[in-house]
Amino acid sequence: MNLTIHIDDKEVVDLLKRAESKLTDMSPLMHEIGQRYERRVLENFAGEHAPDGTPWPRLSATTMMMGLGTKGRIGKRGGLTSKGRAYLQNKQMLVESGRLRRKIHYQADGKSVRIGVTGIPYAAIHQFGGMAGRGRKVKAPGSRRWSDQRST
Repeated sequence: MNLTIHIDDKEVVDLLKRAESKLTDMSPLMHEIGQRYERRVLENFAGEHAPDGTPWPRLSATTMMMGLGTKGRIGKRGGLTSKGRAYLQNKQMLVESGRLRRKIHYQADGKSVRIGVTGIPYAAIHQFGGMAGRGRKVKAPGSRRWSDQRST
């Protein structure tokens, strides 16, 4: 099955062209766009949902249990300690150390704005999906695929 999405951004492009012709320095506008989009991405992290509001897929039991073996989360008899129960109850999606979320940033100049993550190799697998984990044996769903987002 092929999916093609067409995004008609003519109105936005026309508005930006009109604004550009009236402004000599578009930097403030580009920074405002970058700040708003960055804030939206961070809100999506907090709400654990995609930009369209779709909830992120729940973590598998295996993934949830991976962090239990450290820091006193499993008792001597193999059961969960209170620390282990708290860990599972408070486990956020896509957040182990918070490093990915902290690295989201925008760059703006007088003509454009870019938002993304640099220096974290696993960021792309969260966005686009694909085979992940040791030996690439786990299929990770992506937030949205690039081909579905771009204008065709």
